[in-house]
Amino acid sequence: MLTVGIIMDPIEHADPDKDTTITLMHALQKKCNVEYIIPRSIFLENQNVFAKSSKIKIFKNKTDFYKISKSRLINLNKFNCLFFRLDPPVDNFYIQITHLLDYLEKKGVLIINSPQSIRDMNEKILGNNLTPNNIPTLISSNNNIIKNFIRKNRKVVLKPLNMMRGENIIVCKYGEKNLESKISNMLCNNKFENILVQKYINDIKKGDTRIIIYNGIVHDKVLVRFPPKNDFRANLAIGGKYKIKKIDNKYVEHLLDIAEYLRSNRIYLAGVDMIGKYITEINITSPTGIQQLESTSKDLSDKIASEFIKIIKNFYLNE
Repeated sequence: MLTVGIIMDPIEHADPDKDTTITLMHALQKKCNVEYIIPRSIFLENQNVFAKSSKIKIFKNKTDFYKISKSRLINLNKFNCLFFRLDPPVDNFYIQITHLLDYLEKKGVLIINSPQSIRDMNEKILGNNLTPNNIPTLISSNNNIIKNFIRKNRKVVLKPLNMMRGENIIVCKYGEKNLESKISNMLCNNKFENILVQKYINDIKKGDTRIIIYNGIVHDKVLVRFPPKNDFRANLAIGGKYKIKKIDNKYVEHLLDIAEYLRSNRIYLAGVDMIGKYITEINITSPTGIQQLESTSKDLSDKIASEFIKIIKNFYLNE
């Protein structure tokens, strides 16, 4: 039986009714041995990568939703596959973990998603690169350049490049009294790294659409998320509501091209976010929304797990 190691944030903080990693672990354990790996235990010694790993079982619809064995130190090249599900921020620690996992990829260990691709492809920049319709967008750490962009576009969204769940995203309007302090605070909070500034898209009132792509397949149902009262962000983590709809056919061809591009770069699970006709982000670190979609697509996690198993078997067949 195949053994899959799951590199993830502490499982005791996961919500078993909403968490995508949990439902995928539950689906994978039907056909694989699944192990839980503590990210901060990963280390490199003499060109081998080790970590503390525990055998784990996931139980649906139970208060105690997992059972875990005592952890033991293991060489990670013993696994058939590692499922890399560490949440942002994509900070120095995160990047350093991808560097350690590079050693495993070079030794022939399959990692979903590829640490190299996660490191090379910033989620917000990737969305801007692959949107079918261009949104006026600036990436800069220069206060004056940012102010000039806001002057031209009147109303914008400021986003850090390495966060998730809508964290630290703000709206700015040209001429507002505290504009200068908003920009300065954003730059200071991000240690004067580049931030993304994007023209505000009014279609956010109609929802922010999450599209799941796995192994080159575009799922035919989408999660349309709506901002909570007195907020412009539609993220479920901050109280956004959602509906499930059929995918808009006019975007399918472009999404299939994106799906193939992602697969060719060893990105086997992604969440594409669209507002109106624009792609705003392509989440490749830890895309969510699968449990919500399963209210109408009951076997989605099983389908994704089956595709992962297919990828693993083909990977070793072609070695």
